[in-house]
Amino acid sequence: MPLTTDDLVGYLRAEFDKSSKLRVALFFLQLAVAVPAAASVVIPDNYHEALYALAIAGALLLGLWWVVKGAYTKSRSAAQAARRAALLTGGLAEPLSPTEISNLRERFTVNTEKAKQFEKADYYASDLHAGPGRLAEMLEESALYSENLQRISSYVMLGVLWVFIALFFIIAFATTPFVEKEVAFLVLRVFLALIVFVMSSDVLGAYQDHKSAAKEIRDIRQRLSAADANNYPLPDVLLAMTDYNAAVEGAPESVPYLYDIYAKDLDQHWRDYQADRAAKRAQRGAA
Repeated sequence: MPLTTDDLVGYLRAEFDKSSKLRVALFFLQLAVAVPAAASVVIPDNYHEALYALAIAGALLLGLWWVVKGAYTKSRSAAQAARRAALLTGGLAEPLSPTEISNLRERFTVNTEKAKQFEKADYYASDLHAGPGRLAEMLEESALYSENLQRISSYVMLGVLWVFIALFFIIAFATTPFVEKEVAFLVLRVFLALIVFVMSSDVLGAYQDHKSAAKEIRDIRQRLSAADANNYPLPDVLLAMTDYNAAVEGAPESVPYLYDIYAKDLDQHWRDYQADRAAKRAQRGAA
């Protein structure tokens, strides 16, 4: 059974929806893994049973995190594969071979019924005929969304980082004057244990990666815009697509639910971009 562009859009949206939820679960699991370490700081050494229970809980949570991490990686990989296939079939209007269709179906982690619920006929809004130009325009649209979502994600990660910094200063300076010195140091030890969560979730690294990805994707969009002025040479478009795939697949996934929040604004941004480019094309044609 062939996979149409609409089918692939359904799969990619369903897989990204699943992977975003798994990413949220990973975030909270990482926090949960840090909790036993933080709790062990305040439990006296002679409470052996409680310490053993915390150790077992920490190990179980770590195992659960490992399982969820594997599911997240598999789902995100399937979503990226569906995205690449949707761009090619939609841009070039060429069907996939039965072998590639079989390979894709083996990678998908959602069933056909679930993917059908996520189909969206106007997911890619290009009016050009099939060929390098249509593929490039679909890439530009995808890049515009990805660039903005990556940039907003970097702001969110920066905000999370500042929250932890603020908590540190609140605990370090606000509590010390009002409690016994031993209690204040105990609270600080708990917070230092929780820093393990911050490092394991790599909040600072995620901020830097989101920010770098947004800049890299913006550069690719500018290359595609230049290709439009040159009537979309196929090698240029394919090279831009290769670089775009590397950029989005190497970057962290955007913060969950950002697309739902900003979808209308991004849709309007793309429509404005298309209108401005149509005016430039008309101006070039008249010159």
